[in-house]
Amino acid sequence: MMDKKPLIGIIVCILILLPAISAPSVAESDTKLYVTIYGRAPFIWNHTGAYGLIVNVGDSPAYNVSFIFTITGGYNGTINSIVSLNLSEWNMSVPPGYGLSFGNTPYGFGPVTITLSVSASNADNVTKSFKGFQMGNITFIPFTLFRYSIFKLIQWYIILFLLDSGWMKV
Repeated sequence: MMDKKPLIGIIVCILILLPAISAPSVAESDTKLYVTIYGRAPFIWNHTGAYGLIVNVGDSPAYNVSFIFTITGGYNGTINSIVSLNLSEWNMSVPPGYGLSFGNTPYGFGPVTITLSVSASNADNVTKSFKGFQMGNITFIPFTLFRYSIFKLIQWYIILFLLDSGWMKV
């Protein structure tokens, strides 16, 4: 008959080592994505449409980031504009403190719903949605200037103005 002590020792070692092996995945779980949507700010610059901003505010890179940015509505439902991107197609991640800005410029007239949905393989899914009004190719989102800290908003407007769209360090 076989002695059970070595078998119990092996099982205890496996149970002790198992959490240590899975620790890297736990360390990656502190990735957090911040998203926001901006409409055109009257008289600040001549950009049109609505803008989205995704920023990794966590401590680890965000992997397999994808987003869908939609503007729908208008009178008779004539506005249906979709911008989407999947960064995993280019094997890219979003490093901590970096973000991505992008625009969506539909054409139409009437009330619209602007929605930004973002997902990453190691972060929670985030969705923001606002009501706005479309006039031609200009998307107004009421109270854009009052929804956020004025200093943060000025920073984001400068970023959007200078970069128009693309990667940035926030």
